[in-house]
Amino acid sequence: MTATYPDRVFQLWEYRVSHGALLVRSPRGPDRTTNVDLLFAGVELISCPRLLRGLVVEQAGPDDVRAARAALGQEIDAPLEVFVLVSEGRRNVVVASSLRLHEHQGDIFDSPFADSRPTGPRGRAPRPGRGEEEVR
Repeated sequence: MTATYPDRVFQLWEYRVSHGALLVRSPRGPDRTTNVDLLFAGVELISCPRLLRGLVVEQAGPDDVRAARAALGQEIDAPLEVFVLVSEGRRNVVVASSLRLHEHQGDIFDSPFADSRPTGPRGRAPRPGRGEEEVR
């Protein structure tokens, strides 16, 4: 997979621990009508800065795989893959089971990750039970 976004700024936007889900987003703004989302699932390693100015997503080469393997301390076997995010001449890697690109006009604070908490009457989340704590 190769995708190029030379005039966009991407940010590490959201991470969900429960499924190792990572959102890297270039938000819409005054000069952009769409958000561009990179949605990673099954993330095992993130090695990149918070801001990525200009971005090319490309296939990992042997050096990228070696660096990711050394950072993880283990072999990278299927279903994991090494994804390379090139920004400002630097090669940054994410090791994950999948990557999906999505361009949309939603609100910049909309999350692509579904809230998996069950709901009770009137759409409210149930009160915490024994051994659970409500955090707000």
